[in-house]
Amino acid sequence: MNEDDLLFMDEEEAETKDEVEPWKILIVDDEAEVHDVTRFALSGFEFDDKPLQFLDAYSGQEARGILANHPDVAVILLDVVMESEDSGLRVAKFIREELKYTSVRIILRTGQPGHAPEKTVVRDYDINDYKAKTELTAQKLYTLMLSSLRSYRDIVSLERNKRGLEKVIQCSRGIFEKHAMDQFVEGALEQLVSLLFLDHQPELYSYDSLAVELKDTTRLRSLCSCGKFKAKGDFCLSDLPEDVRCIFKQAISEKSNIFRDNDLVVYCEGKRRAILMYVDGHHVLSALDKELLEVFTKNVVTAYENIEIYEKTQQRTDDLIAYLAELTECRDQFVGRHTQRVAEISAKLGEYFGLSLQEISALKTAAPLHDFGNLMLPEELLHKNGSLTDEEMEKVRTHSQRGAEMLAQADQEILKLAGTIAQDHHEKWDGSGYPHGKQGEEIHIMGRIVAIADVFDLLACKRSYREPWPLEDIIRYFEDQKGLHFDPALVDILLSHLNEFIKIREKFPDPEYHSTE
Repeated sequence: MNEDDLLFMDEEEAETKDEVEPWKILIVDDEAEVHDVTRFALSGFEFDDKPLQFLDAYSGQEARGILANHPDVAVILLDVVMESEDSGLRVAKFIREELKYTSVRIILRTGQPGHAPEKTVVRDYDINDYKAKTELTAQKLYTLMLSSLRSYRDIVSLERNKRGLEKVIQCSRGIFEKHAMDQFVEGALEQLVSLLFLDHQPELYSYDSLAVELKDTTRLRSLCSCGKFKAKGDFCLSDLPEDVRCIFKQAISEKSNIFRDNDLVVYCEGKRRAILMYVDGHHVLSALDKELLEVFTKNVVTAYENIEIYEKTQQRTDDLIAYLAELTECRDQFVGRHTQRVAEISAKLGEYFGLSLQEISALKTAAPLHDFGNLMLPEELLHKNGSLTDEEMEKVRTHSQRGAEMLAQADQEILKLAGTIAQDHHEKWDGSGYPHGKQGEEIHIMGRIVAIADVFDLLACKRSYREPWPLEDIIRYFEDQKGLHFDPALVDILLSHLNEFIKIREKFPDPEYHSTE
């Protein structure tokens, strides 16, 4: 194996293990002594092996600023009377109604209970507890903090569980929408990282990731990577750094997800292939994290298998369309590579028009069957030298509808799209086309695109009844037919990028090619 096939940055010792984040406690009181006494009474306090971090505000206005920057405050010890007689109540209303913080526990402490009657305040301001300063001994403050933090922890855990399940559904939907294996793997890795950083902002963390396909127990193929991994192509398990190699070997051996303190491997196995996704540099996972990842992995496997089936079916459909297009071409000695050029020109028009990548791919696949109905026409009409009679023209015009009807019977969506194109590509913008006299945007956008690609290519081709048109005549024709035969926006695209469309014709010439120049 060439050493350029697999490159890793020098390993560095991970700084990694996350420090324990303390519980944030906000003291809001205009008396400095209250802050000091509270800190002293709660010194050394821990809950769930996490200490307290105190934040201090000496007015309602200052409290608002702190809270806006610290959405993870767990408990607020809130005085009522500060710069005004209802400063604390205004802060409580700001927290619940403007900031929409529902998890934080608000404990109202007041030295003047008459200013804020307990029953009214607890009911109207969503206060969690109400205490007179005189009754808060050190022991009672300790007990109050313990019960408040327990409530906060449980509420946050429930909310996180809910958001986690929502994220699994969202991430799963994201990977199910992928229709190609490379897009799928890249998308699945992105969604995995997103799920890992459920409570964090991924952009604030550095992480390394690698997705590989398992070739056998010792060989891997890189699919996508981020960070220190610069892998590409096939490589051996032994080429990985030792710590990464160990977790990969365990995942392969056990065919399961493997979690360590600061890295993990997600193992996804389908019927024909297995993919492993490695992430390093994340925060330590909780039991809930691991449960969510197990659910996510099962959804990844399902999506993976569905994409395998989709790719297999898509290949068969593409082969069928190519065969049908070739069958159509065989009936006309002058067609040459017309259908191939129409497909390429249509795809380029669709790209400039702003179609999605998926729509462009479908258009390119379906466009060669635009004249599929010609299979039902007598050969003498297709090969006639000279102009057709009115009766013959009526017969020729039936090919659009007949082709559409035959293709519409197919189960595959791509063949149904080909039927729509076959039906609409002879409609005209002003409503004078056939078979249904549609006009403007009533004509399917794919039909409007293929109409331009078809005529542009045909005018430059030698036909049984005429020589190819000069380029200047083709340009003049499209200028004259803008808004009559053709969609004006698409004509503008064709003429603005004319050289690109001429290059497509030159790239796929007929056996006896006549240039448009």
